This record gives sequence, C-alpha cells and structure tokens, in this order.
Amino acid sequence: MSQNSRWPYPVVRKGSKLGVHAIYLNRVKSFAEQLAADGAAFSVVKAVDDLAWLKEIRQISPQTITMARLTSPYEGCPGIDQPDTDLDQLASRLVEVILDRLEQDPELREVVDYWEVVNEPDPAGVRGYRLLADLMIRCMERAEEHGLKVAIFSFNSGTPEWREMVAVAETGVFARARRGGHILAVHEGVFWPSQPIDLWWGEGIPGAPEVEGAGALHFRYRYLYHLLHQRREVVPLVISEWYGGRYAQHGATPLDVVEQVRWCDEKYRQDYYVLGFCPFTLGPTEEWVGQDYEFAYPALVDYILSLKDEPNAPPPEPAEKPGRGLPREQYVRIYVLLPPDADSAWARAVIDATWDDRRFTVGGSADDAGIGDLDSRTVIAVNPSHWPGDLEEFYRTYYPGVRYIPVEVETPGQLFTWLRNLNL
Repeated sequence: MSQNSRWPYPVVRKGSKLGVHAIYLNRVKSFAEQLAADGAAFSVVKAVDDLAWLKEIRQISPQTITMARLTSPYEGCPGIDQPDTDLDQLASRLVEVILDRLEQDPELREVVDYWEVVNEPDPAGVRGYRLLADLMIRCMERAEEHGLKVAIFSFNSGTPEWREMVAVAETGVFARARRGGHILAVHEGVFWPSQPIDLWWGEGIPGAPEVEGAGALHFRYRYLYHLLHQRREVVPLVISEWYGGRYAQHGATPLDVVEQVRWCDEKYRQDYYVLGFCPFTLGPTEEWVGQDYEFAYPALVDYILSLKDEPNAPPPEPAEKPGRGLPREQYVRIYVLLPPDADSAWARAVIDATWDDRRFTVGGSADDAGIGDLDSRTVIAVNPSHWPGDLEEFYRTYYPGVRYIPVEVETPGQLFTWLRNLNL
C-alpha cells in the first residue's frame, strides 16, 4: 500500500485485489499466514459482528485494509424516505452502534480502518437517494467527532439507477467523503449458479451515458465513477460483498471459483480507486451456510500468490511542477456570488456577516466562483433568478463538482441574517 499527494488514500499497487468477507474467523487466519509467508496479503478483510479476530489479521499483515460491520435495526435506514424521519437521530443511532462496541473493546479503534455504517438501504427514487446522501453526510460528521472513518452507502447489487446516481453526486456527499478520508462500499455480482459471471456486462442502464467496461450488475459502479471523475470527487471503493453465484452445494469446484474471481479481478485491477472485493462469505452463520466460499480459498490463496508482483493501474501522479492556476495546497472555498444588479451594500452585508469568523469569498463572477482544481468548491448564489439563464445548470455543465446553494432574499439585511444563520 502507498499514497501520493493527489490521492491521499491507500493504493493496491501490485497483485490481486481479492479480499475476505467473514462472519466468523474459521480459517481466515491460516489463509492470511500462508500469504504473509510468501510476501503477499489480502487487500481487504471485512468482519461482521465478531470483530476481535481482526487484531490477529492486523498483526499478520499490517498492510491489509480492515473493515467492520455491526448489524443493527438501523443499518437498513428504515423510513429514510418518510417525511417524519429524523435524519439527525438516525445518524446518531448508526454511529452509536459503533461507539458502543468501541467502549466494550477500545483496541478496535487501532484495528478497524473503515466502519461500514449502513447495509443495503433501499430508498424510494431520486428524493429517497438524496435523503440517503444527506444521512451519509451526517454520519460522516458524527464519525469524525470521534476520530473514525466510515464506508458509506453499501448499495445493493443492481442499484442505484442512473438518475439516482446523479442525484446523490449532486448533494456533494462524495466531496464531503473525500475531505474526511471516508470511502464508498458497494455490493455487486450475480446470485444464481445458472447466471454467467458476465451477465449484462457491457450493457447500459436506463438514461446513463455509454461508459467503457461498465455493466448492469458487475462494474455498475463505473457509471457512478464516470460522474465522480468529472466532478473530481473520486474516493476509494470496496466491493464489500461480492457474489459469484457458484458454491460447493451447486457442484462448483474451487477452480470454477478461481476463474470467476480472475475474470473480475483483471478488471478491478484496472481501477486504481478499487481497494478490494470480498466474496460473500466465509465463516457463515446458519442463515448463510449455502453461500460459504471457504472451500475455494486454498485455491484462491494460490491464485493471489501467482499475481503478487503483477502491477496494477496506478492513481494519478502529482505534476513535477505546479501548473499555472493550480492551488499550492487543497483548501475549502466558499464563494458568495452576487447577481449583476447587486451594489456595494450587498457586498458589505457578506463581509459583515462572515469576515470575522469565516471569511467567505465574495464576488460577482460566476466563472471565478466555479473555477479551480479544488476538492471542495461551494457557490452560494444570491438571487440566482436575477441572472440570465439557469445558473445551476451553468455549474453542472462548465464546473462539475461545485456544491451549489441558491438563496433568494430581498435586501442586504436579509442576506446578512441568512448568512449569519448558515451552518455548512
């Protein structure tokens, strides 16, 4: 694992990105020891509920990224799209589940890299996904108060739809995740032994642009990352549950599983932001005994070892010299954009409201407000109805990645009050 200044996250530079999803330890430790003895490691290991054994994995292979999920009544985000749901309360409950476990076992704080904060939420439509993104922002804020990093969303295989992806991205949730060092988790794959591993791969999803290498099941995330690259909001991704559809009870052999894994792994290794994929599952509870991948892991360990020195696609490297107009370092910019008909009284209202404690930038150029190679750009558009054309569409088209906040007020005094009460 390594990092660079333009990609401040771990990178799996060599070898397979195959990881482990385990409910109980079973033989995971021995598999990790086999890999370590030959200079390799699982890229990601995820534990569910029974987390103490992650301490042993950290000792065996410190470079392995560790994830944890705690099942709870809240993890599916019940009522997320209902008008009476309190998102603050739900976010607090989701993070309190983690804090309660850390109180019982404080050593996990140094062992778990990312906490999977929800599991396969299923909101209704575009509005529901916007609310889910809002919930994720609140969870990240609470996690950061306690020095924790989380894996957000954990979308189910075959979700979300394109319009929902766009709606989620436009909330700024991924810029917020990148600013806090959080990551994205998704689940993907096929579910039945009769389904080929490449089912609907290369086929589009309704409304989406053509994206090379994307699919409706496997690699659906590439549609979302098409947006995130445009917005410069790429964050790491873990496929925290991967489904190949082939298990021993269906007559699959370990080599059948290896070939399925190989087909996916070759493509995951082309995406620098993918940290790993975790077949569901090892150490199953009674409910999941039919989906136990442990029979295949001796062969999968051999597969990982065969690739241990093979290079993967690298992240973007920093330029040798700063380019013209590039920021010296990343910072958060909040620009209050005044309309063409605003006079100096409006500018003074912005200064009076923000200068002493927040020092927002104020100006009248829509381009100045949006330009810049910054991970966090917020434009507060005052009276956007006074501009010719659709200002929000302007930013979506020419400056993707901008967080756009419109406000309509009648006087500079109203603007002063609104800005004083604004909580970003």
